[in-house]
Amino acid sequence: MTAPLPTANDPTLLKRSLDALKDLRARYEALESRGREPIAIIGLGCRIPGGGETPESLWKMLRGKVDAVSEVPADRWDLSRYYDPDVAAPGRMHMRYGAFLDAPDRFDPYFFGISPREAEQMDPQQRLFLEVAWHALEDAGLSAKALAGTDTGVFVGANGNDYLQLQLSEPQVLGTYSLVGGTNCIIPNRLSYLLDLRGPSMAFDTACSSSLVAVHQACQSLRHGESSTAIAGGLNLLLSPVVSVAHSKGLPLAPDGRCKTFDARADGYVRGEGCGVVVLKRLSDALAAGDPVWAVIHGSAVNQDGLSNGLTAPNGGAQRAVIRKALERARLTGAEVGLVEAHGTGTSLGDPIEVEALREIYGDAEGEQRPCALGSIKTNIGHLEAGAGIVGILKVALSLKHGVIPANLHFQALNPHISLDGSRLYVPTESTPWTDPAERRYGAVSSFGAGGTNAHVVLGTLESARPGVASLPAVASAERAHLLVLSARSRTALSNVARRLADHLTSGPGQQESLEDVCATAALRRTHHDHRVGLVVRSREEAVQQLRALQQGVLPPGAAQGTAGRPGRPVFLFPSEPRLSGAGLAALGRDCPVFAQALERCRGALQPGQDVDGVGEHFAVQVALAELWRSWGVEPGAVLGQGVGEIAAAHVAGALSLEDAARVARECGALLAKGEAAAGALSAALTGLTPRPTMVPLYSADGTVLDGEFLGASAWTKCLRRPAPVVPGIEEALHAGHLLFVELGAEPVLAVPVAEAAARLELPDVLAVSSLRGSQDALGALLTSAAALHAAGLGLRLERLLAPHNHFLRLPTYPFERESFWFKERPVTVLASVRSTSMELPRTEVRDAPPEPARRPAEVRAPASAQLTGWGALPERERTTKLRGLVHAEVARILKFDAARLDPKGGFFQMGMDSVMAGQLRNRLEQQLGRKFAVTVIFENPTV
Repeated sequence: MTAPLPTANDPTLLKRSLDALKDLRARYEALESRGREPIAIIGLGCRIPGGGETPESLWKMLRGKVDAVSEVPADRWDLSRYYDPDVAAPGRMHMRYGAFLDAPDRFDPYFFGISPREAEQMDPQQRLFLEVAWHALEDAGLSAKALAGTDTGVFVGANGNDYLQLQLSEPQVLGTYSLVGGTNCIIPNRLSYLLDLRGPSMAFDTACSSSLVAVHQACQSLRHGESSTAIAGGLNLLLSPVVSVAHSKGLPLAPDGRCKTFDARADGYVRGEGCGVVVLKRLSDALAAGDPVWAVIHGSAVNQDGLSNGLTAPNGGAQRAVIRKALERARLTGAEVGLVEAHGTGTSLGDPIEVEALREIYGDAEGEQRPCALGSIKTNIGHLEAGAGIVGILKVALSLKHGVIPANLHFQALNPHISLDGSRLYVPTESTPWTDPAERRYGAVSSFGAGGTNAHVVLGTLESARPGVASLPAVASAERAHLLVLSARSRTALSNVARRLADHLTSGPGQQESLEDVCATAALRRTHHDHRVGLVVRSREEAVQQLRALQQGVLPPGAAQGTAGRPGRPVFLFPSEPRLSGAGLAALGRDCPVFAQALERCRGALQPGQDVDGVGEHFAVQVALAELWRSWGVEPGAVLGQGVGEIAAAHVAGALSLEDAARVARECGALLAKGEAAAGALSAALTGLTPRPTMVPLYSADGTVLDGEFLGASAWTKCLRRPAPVVPGIEEALHAGHLLFVELGAEPVLAVPVAEAAARLELPDVLAVSSLRGSQDALGALLTSAAALHAAGLGLRLERLLAPHNHFLRLPTYPFERESFWFKERPVTVLASVRSTSMELPRTEVRDAPPEPARRPAEVRAPASAQLTGWGALPERERTTKLRGLVHAEVARILKFDAARLDPKGGFFQMGMDSVMAGQLRNRLEQQLGRKFAVTVIFENPTV
């Protein structure tokens, strides 16, 4: 029945109406608050001319007043072929300078699972963004596993496509990946694909404001709840002389190759290369996750010039409008900002228009007399065009963090069309302390696109957004063993990872970082690659010593190194001897409460209020060790017990409850202590046991797989006899496919039989580890074994193995192993990328018009018999080896891999194969072997 409508006389109507209004107001305020929430910059990545490959080295460049401009290097184009000081010279450029990155042809495709074949046709901009974005994510402490499947967005400013232009000029070199490899939208899309990111993935081309527009859109996506994390950036590479000729004809390039921003000599800009990336989160989310914060974005805005003096002419009114809107969204006034990183290209027309707009909003000298610096990183590294705005963000974020305003270069006298008199504005010619307290330190960045799209971003320190934010109370350094894990995509790279971390710990801020924080960051804030090493260290000095050994290719004693596979869950081994005692494990109980609590439960179940005998104590410690391993993420796939060890094995397998298992241990111990090993007495004492089906296979020492439901009273009389040899049980577990074994004993007594059995069965990937090692401290022994399991690829809950720590750190980023990849063969002098090398290309090699397409000769199919002759008479093992060799060679050929580098166990598709290449591989194998295969054969069998 429908409830009656309320009437005017209803006494609850007013209350319910007020409650509804309060609810609506609360919702509105929540939406308003979220729409204005500060955005935290938690990660920075860069590759900047002059050596700026990290935020720290970029900051060192800025503080050192480095001028990164040089002559056009020989690895780009033949300057003598294209240069002419006469701007009007047809087909020539008056550009002879630029800010260039070293070796843009070099890339590490293997790290990203990209085949060399595809890498050759990928625009170096796509390659560059992948590497810099990865470093930014590492700087933010975000692993690939943590990001996979999330709504992380990728926003990139890019507008150059020189590499595609170079390929299009030679149609005969075009291939499967030329178009996708040369399209700018693929720059963000490729990162989203490789990391399985599900948020927006967008490229922006608004000319010089592209990357700042990308940052603005990333912030909007975060505030609207579209993304939970955002990766934003921009980049520029100068690879085609023809494109630079076009720039020279239509844009104001400075003849001397210097941006003389705000100076009376300003006569244009110089082109520059580089890439910058920031990782962003809503501030509340960043603080909740414990993310380190470089700076905070308070507000941003984007607008357009509209109909103005000309399509590419700057519009001061539009610039004022976008700045005011950004400040309004930041809830700040211009007088509160102490640094404006201007668009500042160094043109005689653009600089005065921009400064006039800045002076009106930021230059008011009334009230507080805090100065405001006018900066331009273009004086250091030129104009990065689509990447210009993001490097401005990097500079301001670093300045906010360090409390220093870097100098502008090439400034001698103020442009006579600019007046700063009576304003707060000044041009810094030396690095100066930023005297504002951290909670009142704000900066801003402008970028104005050639087509009229303007962007402005207002930033501040973390303290400016959260004045009361404080560091977590320091956790006292623990006098205990620590697990330090490192990984890489190759053994060579792993040595370099160790070198970088050792360097970090012995220089700069790393010297003051606690070992607990270093280990926590390495374990929880890094992607764990396949080549792994685990170190057990007790001091920073020991950590550095072991890292230096790894750097030299020497595995330190006690360290575990391996290549992660898919080993499956381990077999827990429960030996009967030597007997365990918890008396010497008090320190383990202090460091690992899970162990202490489990041990206490077991002792209570054995004999409440009384001393526990040897068998009972052995049982209790084994069960407690099993609980500890399980809390670390090591769940058994099977268990194997020997003698009295079978009691704990039965409990861990699920066949006996703790109470029943403790009862068996207690009664067995009592009879053995009295010397009355009478089977009948034990059976009588165990009447009423309620065994259950096992949760995992339970192996007896003789190899029998025990049925848990039959482990009643009579089953335990064997514990009174001498323990049976355990080898049959081990071999049965190996035959079942188990590769990992964890021994829960006082000494590694069963590890040797496991290794010997594996050798007999020719199983090279078997690993056996112990829990305790006699005189070694218990935690150190356990961590050593945990390190070995981690190195083998077992997924441990590493957070459970760590000591309490203060906060996460910014550790060194990954050392990519770069090789040269280009769409065609390049001269050796070009590949060397040495600036001092002069290179004269023959004039015939420099084409102004595309050549005629070359005719590809038809492929000649070799008769299958040539490949198969004599194979039928070979022994099966030799025939299999030859067949694998053939497949290995063909896969390497298709992917353009060095055959020696191709891992036979590696997945084809993890090495960069796609459906096109899979079809080509199938065709090649059909041709070589003279038989047809199913279309899906490569997908169903994706390894050699």
